[in-house]
This record gives sequence, C-alpha cells and structure tokens, in this order.
Amino acid sequence: MKSFVVSLLICLTLLSCSKDENASTITEFEITGQFLAPNGFDPISNARVRAYQNNELKSQTRTDAQGHYSLTITKGNYTLVVNKGKFKTERNISVENDLEIETLSIETLPHIAVVTGLYDNIESVLYSIGLVNPVTGEPLFDIIDGNSGLDRVAINNNSKHHQEHGASLRNTPNPLLQPNVNFSFEDLLNDSNLLNTYDIVFLNCGLSEAYIGNSGVLETYVANGGILYTTDWAAEYLNAITNSGTDYLTPYNPAKSGTSTSTVATILEGDLSQWLLLNYNISIDDTVEIDDFLYSWQVIDSYDSSTTISWLNGPVSYWDDANTEIYENKDLAFTFLHGEGGVFYSSFHTENNDVEDVTNVERIMQFLVFEMSDIE
Repeated sequence: MKSFVVSLLICLTLLSCSKDENASTITEFEITGQFLAPNGFDPISNARVRAYQNNELKSQTRTDAQGHYSLTITKGNYTLVVNKGKFKTERNISVENDLEIETLSIETLPHIAVVTGLYDNIESVLYSIGLVNPVTGEPLFDIIDGNSGLDRVAINNNSKHHQEHGASLRNTPNPLLQPNVNFSFEDLLNDSNLLNTYDIVFLNCGLSEAYIGNSGVLETYVANGGILYTTDWAAEYLNAITNSGTDYLTPYNPAKSGTSTSTVATILEGDLSQWLLLNYNISIDDTVEIDDFLYSWQVIDSYDSSTTISWLNGPVSYWDDANTEIYENKDLAFTFLHGEGGVFYSSFHTENNDVEDVTNVERIMQFLVFEMSDIE
C-alpha cells in the first residue's frame, strides 16, 4: 500500500511538471506593420488594430503617430482588422514566427456626401487622401449641388465687409466641384432616408442658405450617429444642433465679421501636433500658419470646453457691431459629440484652387477627417 501511494505521488509530480513545462513553451510572436490612408502615403494615427481567431478577439493595440503598430499573439491563423472609424481594411494572416506585414492602406470606405459651396473646397482633402478611383479619376464619394436656390444678392449683402467672399462669385468653379448625383442639397434635407444613407456629410461654405430652417433634420442625423463637417458660413446649419448657439459653440454677432485672412495658430491638441511634426515637419513649436480664411468669415465667440474640443487658437481680427476692428485670439476649429454622432466646424477654409502641393490646412483637415470618424 505504501509503495502504491509513493508511486501515485511520483506520477502526479511528473504530470504537474509536464504541464508546467508545456505552459512555459507557449511562444508569442510580434506582429508589426503600418496603416496608411487610401493614397498609400499618409499615416493614420491612433487607429485600432485587432487580431481575431474564430471571431474571438485575441490581441489589440493602436497605431502610433506615424501609423506603426506592434501586437503580440501566439501561433495560429487570424483575421487582422485595422480601422479608424468606418475607414477599414482586413487581412487573413498565418502566424508561425515574428511577422512584418506589408503596409496596409484603407480599403473599406464610409459612404460620404459633399455638398458644394461657392467658396470652400473640402473635397480637395478627400482627393488628396486617395478617395478617388485610380483608373477613372472619379471621386469615391457623392458630390451634391449645394447652390440650387441660392440667393446671390442676399449673400453679397449679408455682411458689411464681403469683398473677398463676394469676389468668388465671379470665379470659375473648381472642376472638382461638379455634382455627380441627380439630387440637390434641398432634396437631401427633405428626405431623411436619403440623408441617413451617408455616414459622413460635408457642408462647404457658400452653399445655399435657403434651407437653414431645415437644420433640425441635420440634428436628427447627427444624434442618430451621423458625422457632420462644416466650414465658415455653413455654421448656420448647426443651429438645431447647438440650440441656436447656446450649446457647444456660440457664433459671434455680427455674423461673418472676420477680417484677417491668415494667422499663426497654436495647436491645442498634442496628437495633431505630433502627427504634423513627425510626418511632415510641421508644427515644430506647436504652431502652424493658417492662411485659408476668406474675408467676412464667421468668428466663434466662445465654446463649452466640457463638451467641445478646440484644436487651434490664434490672433485674428474682426469687426464688432460698432464697426470697430477688434484684434484678439480666437479658437478656430472644433469637434464635439452630439447623441451618437459628432460635428466638426472650422472658421477657415480648405484650398479653393488647383495646386499640386498639399497645404498645412489640408494636412490638418486630413487628420481631422479620420479623427472625427473614430467615434466607436
């Protein structure tokens, strides 16, 4: 009996050692790579990187400011999902050793609508990040006519100091602005089902102001998960979302009174500053030149810091209601969440002419296009 007990203890000890040995021999491997915009050049920072096995999440991380990532997983077959909001790509990978994955570019895109305006050209940013068919040159987003129903006389008379904005009415429209769908901005606002087919909607400065009374449709769209980008004069389409300027952002009155056309702004968010510096050698001292204001731009008087992020602040000039020119620092670009969705607003424009070089402003907008989409 004693001999049996001793033998049993020996067997149990050996079995335990065997288990410990097997556990210690489980090998983990490092998976590395880089995530880029659809153009294959511009890094996507703070994107989610996740490895799934049989639909079960096994490992996850985020990309750094230059789009690089590293995660640790064991031997096996995985689905690697890399995304920044609805901008996404996937790969099936087999892991047997450390693995350096080929550079991945965004392949799955959100459904995007751009509403044209007389002055701004946000779609130039979408072209620059690669949202264009490389063979046909056609945009991979819808361009909607925002100028039908436009009262041009009203726009010209809407500000005491409209020379720069007003002059744009005589310019030849940028060819990138040509609508490619058979419905207008008015149609979009009158059809919530159509509006809700879009994940992201851009409203350019200088679109028709005839439908501002319909801004409640946009409030519902954002509250239900939509993402809205607006610039300069399109601020009035945020009325229902901001409760007429009581929430999030308060536009300055008199409206459209900005006079300065450039500023050296301080970058208030470190992620943006680091991305600009490491990838493009911009913002060495956390400042950047913003030179895409048009005369008579909409100044934001104040914002709620508990709900809203200000990205840039700089010295500018504008007219008060006594026709006195004021010089002081103002916040210039904002993002905030509303319901299940979010809003971006900037007082400045994107480049409104055809140039080969990507401007500082376009770089900032590239970052914020992806950043604002990541509201999972």
